[in-house]
Amino acid sequence: MSDVAIPADLRQPPAWAQALLGRRLVPLAEGPSATATVWGIEDDRIGEGISEQFKSGAGEYHARYAASAHFQGLFENTIAKLGLTIPEAPLIFDMGSGSGVNSIVPCFNLFPGARQVASDLSGDLLVMLADYAAEAGLSDRVVCVVMDAMGLNVRPERFDLVTGASILHHLVRPVQGLQAAARALKPGGQAIFFEPFDGYGLLRLAYERILAEAELRRSPLAPQADQVLRAMVADIAARTTPDPKRPGFAQMDDKWLFSREQFEAMARDAGFAGVRFLSHNNHPSLYRDIAHVQLRLSSGQDDLTLPDWAGDILDSFDRAMPKPAKTLFMLEGSVVLTKAS
Repeated sequence: MSDVAIPADLRQPPAWAQALLGRRLVPLAEGPSATATVWGIEDDRIGEGISEQFKSGAGEYHARYAASAHFQGLFENTIAKLGLTIPEAPLIFDMGSGSGVNSIVPCFNLFPGARQVASDLSGDLLVMLADYAAEAGLSDRVVCVVMDAMGLNVRPERFDLVTGASILHHLVRPVQGLQAAARALKPGGQAIFFEPFDGYGLLRLAYERILAEAELRRSPLAPQADQVLRAMVADIAARTTPDPKRPGFAQMDDKWLFSREQFEAMARDAGFAGVRFLSHNNHPSLYRDIAHVQLRLSSGQDDLTLPDWAGDILDSFDRAMPKPAKTLFMLEGSVVLTKAS
């Protein structure tokens, strides 16, 4: 699958990892660190084409791992507030690991002795993770595998914990992700996912009101601010109860804003016995703060702002939605699913 020169002692995956997968692991690429290897599934062509840029220079990108503290906090809050019991040295299957910032690295810190299978379709991103793990002395605790996590490569009922940070809403059929998680888990095992929810509909209403008010006032917003709000309205509308058969749906990156009811139905269909939710944000200035973040991220300008009257509209939405309501109509949240014992 690859002509990359890999030292002979790196050509065999850890026995514990191979035992969790139904097909033989083969080396795809070696990262800059001498002990960093990315693996593929034998006879699977998904992992071909890892670029030379990542084979030789993944270490240049390690600054991104500073963001792991945020996601570690999400895991900690989810475990503590929902009272989860995780084995001291769990076997973890991570779906859609990317470079590992959102899930693999936080779990390194939270679960001493944990062993993790990191899966992704992007070998380039996994090279970054493998190199980071090697430099941190963690290569014996994670195996990076280029594969479709929704497939049948993972042996059933082998894992204590399945993790997925912002993965399901990218899928055309997210229930397939839940089915794969349920299949991988031991009886009584748990899955933790971080996903966006349809509470964003309230933010859409706020943006629509601001745009309408600007027309009534004959006081147009700054062009880029106007563009961001209109784009966000369209994005939220497209992802709220979308039709997967709609032309172009499969090509969308972010596809879903889930509802609790939808998630509960998918969990039942996947075979989970229980599902619980934890809202990530419900503070008094939530809508004003999210609007500021979206303006900054979408425009690339830290100083892009809305006029005072638009801020007042956002504040009115914050006042109208007390903490329990924001918890119910959550924007982002953790979902914990439990497989029957």
